[in-house]
Amino acid sequence: MESVVVGMTTLGIGTALMFIPSEKLEENKAWPFIGTFLVGFLAHLGYEIAGLNEWFCENRM
Repeated sequence: MESVVVGMTTLGIGTALMFIPSEKLEENKAWPFIGTFLVGFLAHLGYEIAGLNEWFCENRM
């Protein structure tokens, strides 16, 4: 279930970022993959720092 929350967060933030126009980023074909990785990584790191991963393990498992 934790992966669903992180995945939905990644999808939401990634979708919002796609609406920000940037000609320089559009030239780089790898950017969507790099951006998706960074959003997922930062979302997961944010949940870890906020203590939500630990809370989820203690209360949902």
